[in-house]
Amino acid sequence: MVCEENVQDSFISITSFRAMKKNTPIAYDYYVHSISEDDEPAYEAIIPAFDNAIVFGDSLEELERGVRFSIDAEIAERKKQKKPIPPPEKKTTFNGKILIRIEPVLHEKVFLEAKAAGKSVNGYIQEKLAKN
Repeated sequence: MVCEENVQDSFISITSFRAMKKNTPIAYDYYVHSISEDDEPAYEAIIPAFDNAIVFGDSLEELERGVRFSIDAEIAERKKQKKPIPPPEKKTTFNGKILIRIEPVLHEKVFLEAKAAGKSVNGYIQEKLAKN
């Protein structure tokens, strides 16, 4: 019961994905919760389309691998048993463009850091986001 309360209080995001390959979106929504009770990261993902399957991971990367594996395994098992496979829940499409509004001072700082790194602002921000 304590874990359930922590999970509900630590809701992080809902993520829609389109396919099963690494770096390709997954076709089903899943909910990610932080379930850490100390300084060590710990996460839980719930996949509603597959009877609320639950996956755990010590990092978001590990959690994503587990979600991909669980969905793949569930689909394979349903095909083997000739059970219906839920249709993909693609609700959002992603075109790779993000429009953000930031303070001019921060915009200038990012521009100068990108210039110092020999990158475009877009390339610099993409590199920074990919590291996290």
